[in-house]
Amino acid sequence: MVLRPLLQCGVCASLILGPIGANRASAQNPTLPVAGSPITNAGVTRAGGAVDSVFVDRQKTSDTVDIGDFTAYLLARLGVPRLDDSLGFRVASDSSRIRIRGRLMDFPSQTRTELGPIFSFVDSAAVFVAELSMPQAQFGVMRFRLERVTVGGITIPDFFLSPALAEYTRRYPVLSAGGREFLVAMPPEARTWLIADGIRLWMPDKAAKTGGQD
Repeated sequence: MVLRPLLQCGVCASLILGPIGANRASAQNPTLPVAGSPITNAGVTRAGGAVDSVFVDRQKTSDTVDIGDFTAYLLARLGVPRLDDSLGFRVASDSSRIRIRGRLMDFPSQTRTELGPIFSFVDSAAVFVAELSMPQAQFGVMRFRLERVTVGGITIPDFFLSPALAEYTRRYPVLSAGGREFLVAMPPEARTWLIADGIRLWMPDKAAKTGGQD
């Protein structure tokens, strides 16, 4: 496994792990956010193929992975159970941020209980957005950082998120107490960077076996 957790991961876990397996026909609800890409099982396969072709088999010098597919791939590598493709969450990105968007009401009941401090103060139909940056993407490490979470356009203070993060830290040993960053490994000579709705994977020509095209 080339991409593997190196440090602690609370970023996606607190906002995504909870809803995994929730049985909702979310795609049929026209009020859901539609911008961005879904998080699906098929995306795990697509992203895994791209990662292998560039970082493992080194048959290509570069490739672009849809940001929703890459999110699904990272979750799978973290050991998240099989995804429910009816989830209404969407993932978008630009050169500086990844944005995971959904509605509070789409979390299953157990997760809504764990996120009680948030649900107590806002409408459950409100849209949340988790913004992640990738401040490091070289020297063998990709570092992702949770910059902020908004609900209904309002930034949620850390003290509201802390109980949920603490619960997931207890459940999953890989999670950190703070829950803001996680690192994944890649070949030391590789580079990655965020683009519009995707992530670019790159290996130098001298590291690729064939110098294949994108």
